[in-house]
Amino acid sequence: MQVDLTLAPLHRVSGREVASLPGLSISSPRRSVARGREHTASIVYLILTGNATFTSAEYAQLARLAEKTFFETSGSTTNALRAAAEAVNVYLLERNTSTRPQGQYASGWLTICALREDQATILISGPMHVFWMSSVLTHSLHDPALAGRGLGLSQTFGFHLAQAVLASGDRFLFCGRLPSAWPALLGQESGGSLYATRRRLVSLTSEDLNGVLILATQGEGRLNLLGEAEREEPRATTGETRGQTPPASGLPGSASHGPPERRLAAAPPAGGPAPRAAPELQASAYAIPPDSEIPVLSTMPGDAPRDFPASIPRMKAAPDTSVPDSSVTVSSRVAIPPPGPSARTRRWASTVSRLIQAGRQSGRSIAASTARFLPRLLPTSQPGETLALSGPGMVVIALLVPVIVVVLASLVYLRYGRSVQYETYLAESQALRIQALQVTNPAEQRAAWEAVLLNVSRAESNRRTSETSTLRQEAEGQLDALLGIVRLQYQPAFSTDLGIEISRLAAGDNDLFMLDPQRGEVLHAQVTSGRRFEWDAAFHCSPGVYGAYTVGPIVDILALPGISALEATVLGVDAAGNLLYCKPGQVAQAIPLPPPDTNWGRVTAMTIDAGDLYVLDAPARAVWVYAGRDGTFIDRPYFFFGGQTPEKQDVIDLAVSGDDLYLLHADGHLSTCSYSRIESVPTRCEDPATMTNPFVAYASGVDGDPSVVFTNASFTQMLFTAPPDQSILLLDADTQGVFRITPRSLELQNQVRPTTGEGNPIPQGPVGAMAISPSHVLFLAVRGQVYFASGMP
Repeated sequence: MQVDLTLAPLHRVSGREVASLPGLSISSPRRSVARGREHTASIVYLILTGNATFTSAEYAQLARLAEKTFFETSGSTTNALRAAAEAVNVYLLERNTSTRPQGQYASGWLTICALREDQATILISGPMHVFWMSSVLTHSLHDPALAGRGLGLSQTFGFHLAQAVLASGDRFLFCGRLPSAWPALLGQESGGSLYATRRRLVSLTSEDLNGVLILATQGEGRLNLLGEAEREEPRATTGETRGQTPPASGLPGSASHGPPERRLAAAPPAGGPAPRAAPELQASAYAIPPDSEIPVLSTMPGDAPRDFPASIPRMKAAPDTSVPDSSVTVSSRVAIPPPGPSARTRRWASTVSRLIQAGRQSGRSIAASTARFLPRLLPTSQPGETLALSGPGMVVIALLVPVIVVVLASLVYLRYGRSVQYETYLAESQALRIQALQVTNPAEQRAAWEAVLLNVSRAESNRRTSETSTLRQEAEGQLDALLGIVRLQYQPAFSTDLGIEISRLAAGDNDLFMLDPQRGEVLHAQVTSGRRFEWDAAFHCSPGVYGAYTVGPIVDILALPGISALEATVLGVDAAGNLLYCKPGQVAQAIPLPPPDTNWGRVTAMTIDAGDLYVLDAPARAVWVYAGRDGTFIDRPYFFFGGQTPEKQDVIDLAVSGDDLYLLHADGHLSTCSYSRIESVPTRCEDPATMTNPFVAYASGVDGDPSVVFTNASFTQMLFTAPPDQSILLLDADTQGVFRITPRSLELQNQVRPTTGEGNPIPQGPVGAMAISPSHVLFLAVRGQVYFASGMP
């Protein structure tokens, strides 16, 4: 069955009804669209918040951008909806970047509805409210935890997807800020005409309104936008009997009700005032890519695609072969563009340009004069005759003279023009430095020092001097202090790359163990006297048959102290729960773990605390605990969660301290569980766990909330540092940073990152693995090489 949708805007500003609704754009099915968009209609409803101003034309342009992107994106409907939201996010983010020096920003709240026959697929980004009112029940599709804070605030954005199968008489309500009196009415709505519902919503409150009411009726998949004159229920004419009512559908009584060009308008008329700026935005959420299948009214959480080591199971979205997935770079802040060139610089550039043009013209004149005068100076073969130049010779002269003039002019520009640009940017950097030293607000200090750093970079593009180096060092140091960043000097562990991708690291005081996920084997290197690592080619710790047991590819490793009964220095585990004990110079020993009552799903990670082994079986949503006996684990395990079975299929790593269990999920958030030793009190978990950031400088600009540092990070591994002052280390693979978090309170202590500039040997790229030795030496594996740094806090 196909349905038509009739839209009645609800727009009131300062107590006055406004005819147009900026940000609303509709489109009935088109012919010239991408594959998969045929027979699809769309509704784009956009609200812009913040302190930046937008005209009605800019509203309409941005809404049409989302609509155009949707219809030009082939493949699944959810992929096209996400592409439309991403186009709006990129536009607003670029605008916020350009207006950040003026302290202006805008955030977009977006709802896009795609209608195909009787199926409506809806994308919501930002704290929008969407209600689906069927004949018997009202459903609220609002989920701020998934929809995020909106668009334009970061390169990543959250969104929420839902789907509804419509019947004739069903209604939708889209609105940004829900008036306090509406929820009670919407909970009671189960019928009535479009006009009656609109009239009740408008009369129930005197607050400003910004929304659209939508009615579904049986039809051909078209969208009808009611004009101002059509938004009131038509009255009975003289020939109608008393008590006669309009059609129950709420549509105009006949096809001639209202001009067709109004009912099928593709966008609202321009000229209406923009909605008021929001005083604050809700907390941000993790980015959620669409799934290939959507259950009715179901939420599809997920995470932006990441490349994880093969030995670590990760949650991955279903591949979409029709449209390549776009990668998103995570950033914790928007850079401040440097100020434009000064008037002096512009005058100098104009003068140089005129000199070059004059030089070219002079060159052409000189070449022509030389061609006429030079033959008179040459010796003659006969008295009274001159030696004529050949044609090629004159061409060479004509070409050579202008080239010489241009080269000379270029040398002048490079010598003096670049010098002027350098002086200009250096002076601006020094002025901004004085401003940064005077302000006291951490967020303002951050913005000022970032501006200093950007101007220093522009100055160094012309010339690098001791003054720019000093300014850069001071600006980077001030920014690190404001953001809680500690810089470490890393060194490569090996003279050449290993030629493998490393998915796990384990470190002792004198040993480094590396897991090769392709072959599932453990590699070993030993520390030499010069703080370099010597490759141990004789070490064997790989899959194979060991006595009566067969060990598969290793999925996780742990460094052991070497004082256990088996005297092993590294412990590996395969997906079937077989342990492999290895030590340099000895043959590896395999001992399988006693399987749990439910048997193994797939072992994905393990950790040791106080001699006990904790094994993560993510597909089975289980953490099994084995009591240790001299480094061996031969007793049956117990289930950490007791009678509770939380949703843990997306857990990728775990850490344990006493009775506290910390779980890292594929989307980067943490959950915590406290084991209960009382039978009557179950083990309790907090999911997601709340992490706090005391560095208020992260609230600068459009970021707004210091917790954005966690939502923008790509956490892939987690571990505890050695006692006594234990901290949780979270590896941010994309930024090559390590977050130090306090246990229990989960407060950010600082971030550990490599030094900047030419002194940093680590190439760009994600970190594959992290480890820390008992002596607090930090190891990172990047692109087939291991880098280490001492002095870890």
